[in-house]
Amino acid sequence: MSRKLIALTAVLLTFALLFGFAGCSLIPEGEEETTTTVNVKTPLPTDVTSSKDENGNIITDTDYSPEALAKNTATVFEYFNKVINEVKGKKAALNYSTRPDIGQCEDEEGNRIPYCENEYIAAAITGLKSKMVKGGSTSIPYGQEYNREVPIKDTLFVSKLDAKDIESATCVDDGAVRTITVNLKNPVEKSTLNKAFDQENMDTVLSEFRKAEKYLKVDEPEITYDDCSIIITVNIETDEVTQIRYEKSADVSTKVTGTGTLESIGEQTVRFMFYSTTTYNLDYTDPDATAIAES
Repeated sequence: MSRKLIALTAVLLTFALLFGFAGCSLIPEGEEETTTTVNVKTPLPTDVTSSKDENGNIITDTDYSPEALAKNTATVFEYFNKVINEVKGKKAALNYSTRPDIGQCEDEEGNRIPYCENEYIAAAITGLKSKMVKGGSTSIPYGQEYNREVPIKDTLFVSKLDAKDIESATCVDDGAVRTITVNLKNPVEKSTLNKAFDQENMDTVLSEFRKAEKYLKVDEPEITYDDCSIIITVNIETDEVTQIRYEKSADVSTKVTGTGTLESIGEQTVRFMFYSTTTYNLDYTDPDATAIAES
């Protein structure tokens, strides 16, 4: 046999072995390869450039044209209002928590502004901060009425927002989980907030000052709301909302006037940022049905 023929035979045998291996399954005998299929109930335009950071928070860096973004916003926002307003018509177990906080305002260069020019009052705010903002959580079992707990309280609506109230509405799909973020236009009018947010009574924040009414007179605060958003998590296969998160910030300014032994401090301006995050988690699993299925 010639060397050329031997070499050709070797090449042919090599290819035969390669095709043989390619035809073999790498999955152990007796095991089947499984794939997860997600059936999207309502397809939406998604922000394909969005990603998640190390904490799982969504980072959006859209490269849509202004025209495409406006069109997408309208489509996503219409879907948002539809699914969020179906929440109060369903049975679910509800768990919600409120996490308020206060912080210093910043100037245009990003420098922090003291709560007050008077060092005594500024120090008092810092010391009383934990008492001025108190969070909490509540759980409501499956089947029990929760309309009074979810905004807008005592109504069948969760959102009465319309297109003129919002800056953007974006959608990110990740497997069976859909996240929609609706950002309101700045500055946010109180009438706009009333369409979707429950209003905290700022007296709760300022009550610690009012406890010292023998020494300090506190005026009604001026409040400017900015950077308010609603983020919902949706089951992409059922269009059921599983979480609603309200994020709100406000620039709060008020006058305090010293009285009695503090009369010498005169009138002082107090200014701070108020932040509020309220999260509602909904579980539509009927525990009785689950117990029967498992028995």
